[in-house]
Amino acid sequence: MSLKLIELIEAAFYLFKEEIVRTPMIYASIGLDFSCAAIATWILLLCTNRKCRNPNCRGLRKAAEFDIQLETEECVKNSNTLVKDGAKRGLFELPPDHHKELETELKKMAPVNGRAVFVFQARCGCSVGRLEVPGPKKQRKVKK
Repeated sequence: MSLKLIELIEAAFYLFKEEIVRTPMIYASIGLDFSCAAIATWILLLCTNRKCRNPNCRGLRKAAEFDIQLETEECVKNSNTLVKDGAKRGLFELPPDHHKELETELKKMAPVNGRAVFVFQARCGCSVGRLEVPGPKKQRKVKK
């Protein structure tokens, strides 16, 4: 049984080889078409994927583009991030005039001795960058 099966496979392989030798351009174009279709399908699947490369990505459909977090004085003391020059920049870039306007608005919103954090988010909901702005400082009374 297995010998007959091997003979049948050899005969089919021989006929297929003879057909390819007679008309190689047709089979080359068919192979090229299938490979182009496979690549196009792969690119389409990559472009329509909602998740980014972050392993913890949730792949949200309609995530907000930004999030504003207001942190009080206690949260600022307990956190380990440092704010340099009034703002901490992430992976985003804003024009200078927009950046200044955003900082002033966040400074108005921030609690006393706290900070306002503006978190930029990608389409999937993952954080892309942060802008941290310290709030107004409350003067402590000096006892004499």
